[in-house]
Amino acid sequence: MGPDAARIMALFGALEAEPPSGPGAMRRRLPSAETLDVFLEVRFPQGEWALVIGSTESLRDRDLVLANGLTCSVRSGNVEVVAQPRTDRGVFSALLADLLNHLVSTSAAPAAGVTRRVATWQRMLGRGLGQALGLEEQVGLFGELLVLRDFVIPAVQDNAVTAWAGPRGGAKDFLWRRWGLEVKTTISSQRYARCRIHGEEQLDVGALTTLLLAHQTLLRDPTGTSLPDLVDELRNDQGLAGQLTELEDALLEAGWVETHRRYYDHERWVLDKRSFFHVSAGFPRLVSTMLPSGVSGVSYNLDLRLCRSFQVDEATVRDLVGMPGPLGGEEAC
Repeated sequence: MGPDAARIMALFGALEAEPPSGPGAMRRRLPSAETLDVFLEVRFPQGEWALVIGSTESLRDRDLVLANGLTCSVRSGNVEVVAQPRTDRGVFSALLADLLNHLVSTSAAPAAGVTRRVATWQRMLGRGLGQALGLEEQVGLFGELLVLRDFVIPAVQDNAVTAWAGPRGGAKDFLWRRWGLEVKTTISSQRYARCRIHGEEQLDVGALTTLLLAHQTLLRDPTGTSLPDLVDELRNDQGLAGQLTELEDALLEAGWVETHRRYYDHERWVLDKRSFFHVSAGFPRLVSTMLPSGVSGVSYNLDLRLCRSFQVDEATVRDLVGMPGPLGGEEAC
C-alpha cells in the first residue's frame, strides 16, 4: 500500500516548511513502480502542490480539469497532477493516495493506468463527490451494493458491473438488455414506507420491457455489516473475479474513496425489509410525457402504501432479471 491522505498532507507540509531562497520547487521522491519516477512537489512562490510522474510509456498528450484549481496534464509520457492553493487539499490528498495505491497494484503500463484513474476521478468530481459520503449517500451506496450482490451478479454474471449504471450518472441504478432496476434504501425509522424519486426519468419505462423498483430498509446493528465490509466482500466475490478494475472505477464514480473508509466503520446495518414493485401502467409516478413544456428535473415523494397492487415477490424478480445478455447504462439513489 502507498501512503494515505494524512501522510501525503504531512509530506507536503514538510516540503512547504523548507522554501527555496527564490522561485523554484521542493520535491520528495516516492517509492513506485520500477518504470516510473514519482515525486511530490511544492512550487514556490505559487504555492502549488503537485504529483509528478516520469515515464517512458507512449501516452497521448492531454489536459484534464478535474475541479476548480485541480488539473492533470500528460506530456511526452509524463504525468502531472497539480492543485492550486485554492484547491481543497483534503480532496487532493485523497486523490493522490488513491493514485499512488493504484500504482502499487498496476503492473503493466502503470502511467497509463494512472491517467485512466484520473479520468474516473474527473467524472466523480464532476458529480459533486470527492469528500467523505454523508449518511444518506452511504445508505444509498450500501443499498445498491446489496442488490448488486444478491440479484445482479447472479443474473448477468460477467456483465454485472456493466449493468450497474448508477455510478455513470444514468437514470436507473441497474440496466441490462430490456430490464431496469431502481433501488431506494432508507434507515428504518419512517412510520410508513416511502421513497424519494429524483427526476422524471427514474420511473419511466421507455423502451424497457421490465422496470422494477426495489425499496429496502436498514436497521442499525453493532453486529451488522459496514459499508467497508460490503465493499470488501464484493471485491472478493468470485462472480466479479474478472471485473475488478471495472468495479473499482464504478465504486469511485459512486463516491467511494478508499482513504475515507475509516469514516464509515462506525455505521453498521442489517437488512430489515426488502420489497419489489413492478412499474407498469397505473403505477403512481411522474414521467416526462406528463409534464408541461419547460418543466423538468422534478423530484417527489412516493407513498409505497399506494403501490401494493404492483408488488412482486423475489422469485418473480429473479425470473424477470434472469434474462441473459446487454442494454447500456443509465442515477444512483
